[in-house]
Amino acid sequence: MGRLLHRIGTLLPQWLNGPDLAQGCRDLEQLCWRELGYPRQPVFDGDLPPFLMVDADGYSANLSMPTAPAELAPRMAALELSPLPPSSLVGTNLSALARLLNLTQFELQWLLCSYCIRRFGGAILPVLPVRNANHGCNVLARLAEMPVDVVRDAVASRRLHTWGFLNGISADGEMPSLLSGWLSATDQFADWIEQPYDSDADLLKALCQAQFSLMASR
Repeated sequence: MGRLLHRIGTLLPQWLNGPDLAQGCRDLEQLCWRELGYPRQPVFDGDLPPFLMVDADGYSANLSMPTAPAELAPRMAALELSPLPPSSLVGTNLSALARLLNLTQFELQWLLCSYCIRRFGGAILPVLPVRNANHGCNVLARLAEMPVDVVRDAVASRRLHTWGFLNGISADGEMPSLLSGWLSATDQFADWIEQPYDSDADLLKALCQAQFSLMASR
């Protein structure tokens, strides 16, 4: 999740402007304050109600000044990211799933980002409007550092949605209007991918059972 936020922080000035950019950067600065080296989470003007803006002696609360977006983006890009854990159930299962279903590298990244958003909550992302399917594919391509044609093929195939891994595309093909909607794993997938499996056969069996349950629920 931290790696996803850092990548978004680097690209945000290319996607937003004006008050939306300023608010998105404030949110990221408050989420990533440890990585940015702050001693405590920053509190900005407007974050607190007026009666909390002064201390017991009547002095103004110690507020932080938001970092300018043009300065925050390169700082986010230069952060030294924490190393990924050597192994985890989610990582092991995703790697096996990619091998068994012949997922592309982008589809694997898409699933991992969507799983993170499902577990941490879509509200953790800056509000990033997506105008249409073409714009959505371009945003995902920049986010994943992948060729946009690869992303378009993955979105057009809808196979991650057909398997019940992702939410977000309606029955009539309507695309989500926010980036958080494009990065939205289903609760069922998040629960299923976290379980231990003794073999690829057990993983496939669980996948088929989950798919059957999904079809039955529809």
